[in-house]
Amino acid sequence: MNRATPTSPIQRDALPRGRHAVALILVLATGLSLRWWAAAANEFPTVDGTQYLDQAWQLCFRGQLIYSCFPPGWPLLAAIPLRFFAADDPHAMLSAAHIANVALGTLSIGLTWLLLRRHLGFGLALAGAALVALLPQNIVLAKSDLSDIAYMCGLLGGWLLLERRRDLPAGLVLGYTYLVRPESALASLGLIAWRWRADRRPPWRLMIGHAALVAPYLVFLRVAGGAWDISSKTIALSQSLDAHPGAAYPALIAANLGLLLPLLTGQLGLPLTLLAAYGTVRHRGAWAWLLLPLASVPLVINPMVVRFWLPYLPVLLLGAGLGALSLARSLVARWPARRQMTAALLGLSIAAGLTFAAIDDAPLVRRNTEAYYGLKDAGLWLRGKATPTTLVADYKPYAPYWAGCRFLKYPELGSALDYALWARNQGVEYLVVNVQTVRQYLPGLDGLLVSPLAPELADKLELVHTCFYERVGDNTVVYRVKR
Repeated sequence: MNRATPTSPIQRDALPRGRHAVALILVLATGLSLRWWAAAANEFPTVDGTQYLDQAWQLCFRGQLIYSCFPPGWPLLAAIPLRFFAADDPHAMLSAAHIANVALGTLSIGLTWLLLRRHLGFGLALAGAALVALLPQNIVLAKSDLSDIAYMCGLLGGWLLLERRRDLPAGLVLGYTYLVRPESALASLGLIAWRWRADRRPPWRLMIGHAALVAPYLVFLRVAGGAWDISSKTIALSQSLDAHPGAAYPALIAANLGLLLPLLTGQLGLPLTLLAAYGTVRHRGAWAWLLLPLASVPLVINPMVVRFWLPYLPVLLLGAGLGALSLARSLVARWPARRQMTAALLGLSIAAGLTFAAIDDAPLVRRNTEAYYGLKDAGLWLRGKATPTTLVADYKPYAPYWAGCRFLKYPELGSALDYALWARNQGVEYLVVNVQTVRQYLPGLDGLLVSPLAPELADKLELVHTCFYERVGDNTVVYRVKR
């Protein structure tokens, strides 16, 4: 491991040791308060979150692990607070996810401090923890219902235990992290190889701890899915290879990389991003294996979004800290009389880059990017009319989530009549039609946004509910399919 010397110009602790605990507690309390405030204002699940929350509900109230394209690690964590809520309340399902993510988000701040403190000293570790606490997109993750923060905590917790030679607990934590995000296996394999090479013998306890949780999941995939697989998410890779055969697949990877890489600069700013790259390459500690799962992100058809970077933020901050210390030492060696000016300029450039990068994301802390009032209200209305076996068609699973029903995604068809016939053939009982959805994605449904319906539709569909709002895009109608 490469450690900066205690006499480094920007590493010296700025606070007396007796105040360290107070400073850390203030950072943790600030992070917790911001996350709780942001989560309390979010009233809408995400598309993937509806599936995660359904898994959590099944685990909590039926004791069933259902087969899904998403692994069960995050739903298991969300099911812990869900157990204290009513079983028939969709708001409670979302609240349970928020509680879990707020707690994990606060934990990630402390784990970041532990990661950085060992290598960078208290001052830089506190600054890194404060960055994790205050970064807008990190707060946004805490008010979501997705698995990113659980994944971050799993990687950090596994590494911190492994760094302290606690191999069996480290293996168990990394094994559970696999149940959250199976791509973490890349990091685990790298760390196993590193420990094997360092000790010149197989790290049996690390391997056994990892396998103790991974192996039952692989058996479950075999039984529930009908074939041996390393994850239920590998279907995304198969679909990507089928859609981009031959030379088109490397082109997909290159295009995804071109979209993914700039997102890091948009979070950390250019100076800190360059320092992270420089420090990670120059120091190459075993901790860098935690970044290896990033290599799997561009391999599939998926929108390249900033949350793919965020679970690796603490590791990148470690690389940036080591890079900053190395750069500062070399500059001070060249101009020893300008030590403080060098540290000040370096710190100001990092702060300016971070401030500029955070400006665009700051409004997202409060804003609900998945706000769909009509679909939510339509789903809540359906909840009193339908049963859990009722099949509801929608473009996204929002209304079925609030209704507690089964979901069927609309295909792309040419006309409203085609959709009416499709609904009959598929056994759909209700159609949910939203104005904004029709405008953006499904113009064939436009015939269901007029009143009265055309005669060829009126004998197949019955308008049973309407939701009108000041913002026309939220307007939503619900049709019952006549039999």
